[in-house]
Amino acid sequence: MPLILTILVTLVVIIYVRSNKRAKQQWLTTLDLPGRWVMQTAEGYLQLQGGLSEGTFTMQAEEDLQQVRAGSWHFSGNLLVLSTQTGQRSFKVNFFRAGVLSLEDPGGTAMLYHKAASNVVPIGTS
Repeated sequence: MPLILTILVTLVVIIYVRSNKRAKQQWLTTLDLPGRWVMQTAEGYLQLQGGLSEGTFTMQAEEDLQQVRAGSWHFSGNLLVLSTQTGQRSFKVNFFRAGVLSLEDPGGTAMLYHKAASNVVPIGTS
């Protein structure tokens, strides 16, 4: 009897872990983070490159259009974490619909982004 119970618990845990992994992958596919995100109310952008949950980024914020920040990014839970040589910033991701999301900083300030539509696929770096 204990062996059957152990096998059942193990099966339930395996099914739970697989369904969570599948749901996370579906959520990342829906978000579709890699690409160029343009600020709605400003002249800035956020370019995410790499996989669905991590990669590299370049960002030009509205405060300083002369400065372009670059570094790595990863998505954890509902946070987009941008890491540069000088530090790390986390933003809560609020998803509205495909191609529209907002990034909310810890202070509560949110910026709305729209994904730039493009049929050009970069092949390599020069």
